[in-house]
Amino acid sequence: MAEAFDTLKVADSLEEAGLDRDKARAIADGIRQALESRNDAAASREYVLKVALGIVTANAAITFGLLKLLLPEASP
Repeated sequence: MAEAFDTLKVADSLEEAGLDRDKARAIADGIRQALESRNDAAASREYVLKVALGIVTANAAITFGLLKLLLPEASP
C-alpha cells in the first residue's frame, strides 16, 4: 500500500528553507497531485490477475470451439 503524502509537512519544510507560504503550499500540492496521478495510472495486482484470467478463459473457449469444429463427432 502506498504511503500517504504529508502536504503540510512538505510545505512547512519549504517555508523553513526560505520560500514564502503561498509558493511552498503550491509546490507541495503540485507534488501531491503528481503522486496521486501516478498511483491512479498504475495497474493493481488484482486488476492484472483479472485480465490474465479473462485472457486464459477466452483462449480456452477458442481452443474448445476449434476442436469441436475440426474433430469429427463420434457416431454410434
